[in-house]
Amino acid sequence: MELKFCATTIFRETPKVTFFDAGLDSTNGCDVVIHSGEAISPPDEFEHEQYYVHNHQIDHNLVIAGERKFILINPTRDEPHHVIYLKRSMGALEIPIGTYHRSISGKEGSIVLNQPIRDKFLDSKKEFIPHKLNK
Repeated sequence: MELKFCATTIFRETPKVTFFDAGLDSTNGCDVVIHSGEAISPPDEFEHEQYYVHNHQIDHNLVIAGERKFILINPTRDEPHHVIYLKRSMGALEIPIGTYHRSISGKEGSIVLNQPIRDKFLDSKKEFIPHKLNK
């Protein structure tokens, strides 16, 4: 799997202030995901890790505050497994359709802005269900 990061445009940086454009062309959603302290999304169920996988959405995750670790698994790719320690300066991490993914924040938590590309077949009742990989 080739990793893709979409750059942000920094307009101005001064001591303790960063002003940037987080917008990405062609996205049609804007989700804010807040981890208030140490958190895993989706959470483990008993001793089994859980992952999201989208069939009708491409994610573009940009860290706004803190740091977030993403675990990506896509068995159809030459390099199927990646662990990314995402920081704001890296840009927005693209997570393609069919990629199993989960994210983990440390004790301080984190805030992520996801600007997805959703197709007309997206059904939120089916798209955001955690999956266990042990099956």
